[in-house]
Amino acid sequence: MGPVDILLAVVSAGVITVATAVAAEPSSESSTAAACSLGIVMGVLLLVRRERPVLVLVLSLIAVMGYNLTDFSGVSPIWPLLVPLYTVARCGQPLIGAAVGTSTLLVSTGWVLHAGAPPLELLDGALREAAMLALALVAGTAVRTQELLTHEFAARLAAERGQQERESARRLLAERLRIARELHDVTAHTIAVVGIQMNLARELVVDDPDAARAMLDTTRQINADAIGELEAAVRLLREPDAPTDPDRHPLPDETQIEDLLGRVADAGLRVAFDSVGEARPLPPAVGLTLYRIAQESLTNVLRHANATSIAVTLRYAADDVGLEIVDDGTSTPGPIAAGHGLAGMRERAASLGGVLDVGPGPGGCRVRAWLPLRPATAEPGRPAR
Repeated sequence: MGPVDILLAVVSAGVITVATAVAAEPSSESSTAAACSLGIVMGVLLLVRRERPVLVLVLSLIAVMGYNLTDFSGVSPIWPLLVPLYTVARCGQPLIGAAVGTSTLLVSTGWVLHAGAPPLELLDGALREAAMLALALVAGTAVRTQELLTHEFAARLAAERGQQERESARRLLAERLRIARELHDVTAHTIAVVGIQMNLARELVVDDPDAARAMLDTTRQINADAIGELEAAVRLLREPDAPTDPDRHPLPDETQIEDLLGRVADAGLRVAFDSVGEARPLPPAVGLTLYRIAQESLTNVLRHANATSIAVTLRYAADDVGLEIVDDGTSTPGPIAAGHGLAGMRERAASLGGVLDVGPGPGGCRVRAWLPLRPATAEPGRPAR
């Protein structure tokens, strides 16, 4: 109950009191007291009309009918019920309001007919009361419909806003993961290779200074290449749709996997590379993903596998390309699976509709990736051939 309800109750009580007192026949102190009583009762009932609309309508009907049974009757029983009828319709029960209002209208018409009113006067009064009844019910129903539409619109707007916020959060998370993958892929491999090269150089610096110097030169070149890759990755992250400059740190692709193997060979491992099928230019995203998967796999071998040899096979097919990396190390994919590298490789493959499988291989560990060249017609879950 708010200020509007209190104001409406006071105004209705005053209007009903004045109207019934003026219409009372004969007019006297008793009729005025009866009119005041009816007005007060109706006003008090209207204070709780929102909480108990049907009960207020029934009690208001009883009060009005009770007043009309007195000797001071002279007021129509319909119009004092307009606010309760409107409230019932607004609360979603217009049929109850229509039933009560129609019954009251029939009773009122019967009273007037019994009193011997002329037919035209009877018809005029009945039409006016029916119009007031219909107006109250239609107004209440219209307001309720508008409230429901407003509530539905607000709910839809809130749902859309929530969806937009979730989509923004998803995009932000995806962007953060993309940045994390790029930084991890560029730096992890370089750090691993540089660390091995530095250790070897330290061991050879006394016995074979020339070899140590060559390893340091290789380390410097690897570091310079990594800086170039990092610059290219930063440009790609800042402007994903901007073309890269092929003469200034282009993004790596599958054609540079052999260069990765060269670095691994410099670290003291035996390497082998084989290309199966008709080699051809691949989409930039596919080439970059193959390179990153190979880079991360070789880094894991250097850091975890205690391997002595690595074999890399690149398989070209009509609609897809496969990459297989096998080492003879002693580690299993279990310890690696908990890190960010394997998760990043799987995310990269999945983003292109491909799959990545890491498991034991012949004498060591094997990484297999399959990437479709036409994602729209690819068969998800198909293994690398």
